Amino acid sequence: MTLNRIKILVSIQVILFLFGGFLQANAGVDGSPFEGPYLGVITTKSTYSATIANTIVSTVDTPSAFGSSTSAKSKNSYGGGLFAGYGLNYGPVYTSAELGFIVDKGNTILSDGTNTIKFSQSNTFELNVRAGFHLTDNALIFGMFGYSGANMKSHGINERSKPTDGLSYKQRLTSLRYGAGVEVAVYENISLRGEYTRSKISNDFYLDGSDKFTISPKTSRIMFSVVLHMY
Repeated sequence: MTLNRIKILVSIQVILFLFGGFLQANAGVDGSPFEGPYLGVITTKSTYSATIANTIVSTVDTPSAFGSSTSAKSKNSYGGGLFAGYGLNYGPVYTSAELGFIVDKGNTILSDGTNTIKFSQSNTFELNVRAGFHLTDNALIFGMFGYSGANMKSHGINERSKPTDGLSYKQRLTSLRYGAGVEVAVYENISLRGEYTRSKISNDFYLDGSDKFTISPKTSRIMFSVVLHMY
């Protein structure tokens, strides 16, 4: 995802938040359970995997410490987080802008039979927009599209930097996240949301001596949320 695209997406969401109050007066039916600002708590079941390729950099004097890979195992995780947003209704049509922070710790371990290296995801920061329509007055279905920044880290080959509590590699990698879900109002200002999302995280590389590891992570999530609408 290019920097210009990220700027455009962030700008659109900032505009929606700034002018949300003005637009609300002209949008939807009074008393809609999904109108206005909201906060939420989220739980997730995350599926994480990464393709890791190892090559030798001949220009580096340090000898290679990692042979030809023989296996790669990924681990999924449960997680949770918080989010905030602003929803608007235009008759049966619903839109919202939302930001969130989610802790979800999947990892992939690459092995050459003797040595290993682990790349882990620790959390994501997200900005997204939703658009959909009402199934009933108290239920809606939506699609979601947005930006996600995943915090990736590694302690290097055989986790050599772990005893010193140092990270050999730590980067926040960008991705486009997309998905769909449903939300149902269960009380006057409380609703329940379920959704499924996927993302393909941007590639990156980590150099450990003369060993260059190129990582290509991807994730999917099943999420359940409790949402407090503050209208």
